[in-house]
Amino acid sequence: MNKAKIGRVATQVLVVGAGPVGQGLGIELGLRGIDCLVIDKNDRVGVAPRAKTTNVRSREHFRRWGIAQALRDASPLGIDYPSNVVFTTRLSGHRLARFDNALYCGPGRNPLYSEHAQWIPQYTVEQIMRDRLQTLASVKLQLQCELLGFEQRDDLVIARLGDLKTGEQFEVQAQYMVGCDGPRSLVRDGIGARLEGEYGLSRNYNFVFRAPGLAKAHAHGPAIMYWQINSDVPSLIGPMDTGDRWFFMPTGLAPDVHISKEEAPALIRRATGIDVPYEVLSADEWVASRLLATHYRDRRVFLAGDAAHMHPPFGGFGMNMGIGDAVDLGWKLSAVLKGWGGPPLLDSYERERRPVHVHVMGEATANHKLMSNGLLENDIEADNEQGEAARRRAAEHIRRGKLSEFYTLGTILGDCYADSPVIDRADRPEPPRDFLNYVPRAEPGCRAPHAWLHDGSSLFDHFGLGLTLLVSSPSGRAGVDAAREEAQRLGIPLAVIQPEEAGIRGLYPQPLTLIRPDQHIAWTGDVWRDDVLARVSGLGVRAKAEA
Repeated sequence: MNKAKIGRVATQVLVVGAGPVGQGLGIELGLRGIDCLVIDKNDRVGVAPRAKTTNVRSREHFRRWGIAQALRDASPLGIDYPSNVVFTTRLSGHRLARFDNALYCGPGRNPLYSEHAQWIPQYTVEQIMRDRLQTLASVKLQLQCELLGFEQRDDLVIARLGDLKTGEQFEVQAQYMVGCDGPRSLVRDGIGARLEGEYGLSRNYNFVFRAPGLAKAHAHGPAIMYWQINSDVPSLIGPMDTGDRWFFMPTGLAPDVHISKEEAPALIRRATGIDVPYEVLSADEWVASRLLATHYRDRRVFLAGDAAHMHPPFGGFGMNMGIGDAVDLGWKLSAVLKGWGGPPLLDSYERERRPVHVHVMGEATANHKLMSNGLLENDIEADNEQGEAARRRAAEHIRRGKLSEFYTLGTILGDCYADSPVIDRADRPEPPRDFLNYVPRAEPGCRAPHAWLHDGSSLFDHFGLGLTLLVSSPSGRAGVDAAREEAQRLGIPLAVIQPEEAGIRGLYPQPLTLIRPDQHIAWTGDVWRDDVLARVSGLGVRAKAEA
């Protein structure tokens, strides 16, 4: 194998990892014309499900990227397939409870958000993202390319890469590098960050299998997930793709239990109580943990996604939190590289995202504590009065205990970057969090309230790639010229929108609202202030010096 270095490549940003986080970062950068190389040591092909929920917030970003409809069209079960979650003793057994439209996957227009969630396997999501990435001229995707090491200098990062197809090595000079390379992140190791928290909350298996006829062999109706509560094989099971492809995850496994791919069909048959052909396609063993990196940045190198934080998957937060990281970091790197963002903008990345990670990790860990085996009642499968009473107790436990896993709009949309150095919040207290009830707040740090306009478009469709000044009442128009002049002086891209719908004023009570590219509010006011743009772009010191 030829390991000689064959040259040096230059790019503005090197992204290590081409999963949803790395590709999302590449799209954010590519939409703004930033030169970007996205690499991954794998070819990203397989049947392992990984994430299956693309939530409301992530799909709002997909809408910005122009691929929400493509993802909708790619839904293997059909976009109208009901996103119900059913709790039952077995697929062949007694119904215990059902959560309708879990995770907000139901299509249709909701005033609170621009895109519904979607139950879709991650490999399909990645393909849609890859197709979009490859339309962006400034972005190059290179699979089967491995990071071997890197060093930082004052003005750049030099990374050594290896082409796994040819065995050749080469160097990349980048102004910034981002590690989206997952739990075993080489980038994280390279910046001296450690994962702290609790490893090994549980040991789990994920099986993907084909089972012709299984969907019609039970009486519980269509759902995206069936929780099977029994003393024999407590587990989760559900449809994943076309071709009768399903997933299966036994829960509450003892540390010494090992399940081979060959043993899995018999176990699935026992768990469901349904005798159809089971063909196992993949078997993944994984460990649920609650871990957070000690830091997300060292000078010109950043971490995002699972490289920075890991938690149990219950609630569907994992991939979606990583996409949020990519969005936050992507527009900020672009702003700095284009000259309209200052150093505090990059400093704000960890300040903004870390509290989100801590909050969501707590919710996901709480969800993980109440698994199928934890919902078990004695006699739950008995066909007598004791069994009926046990099932009633289990149903009540499920309705109370699992609500926070399947209806979490307050968590999904309620992030507020109250402690950010580039948010002009004027010492307001941080708004309260409610996992269930999302309350739109036109406050600095919060996601901008959504609305549908009379032409059928979303208010969010009118936000720009840079900053957006929303004028919600005639009194705010006096500040528009001053804002535009300040933006031109600082080189900041600024769009101005003045929607006429009466409901907008109710959502945005201040006449002027400045909104960032990630749809979070940077500032609100009734009169334009000439220091606002310098503050929220991180250019404050430079702007004062030039004034």
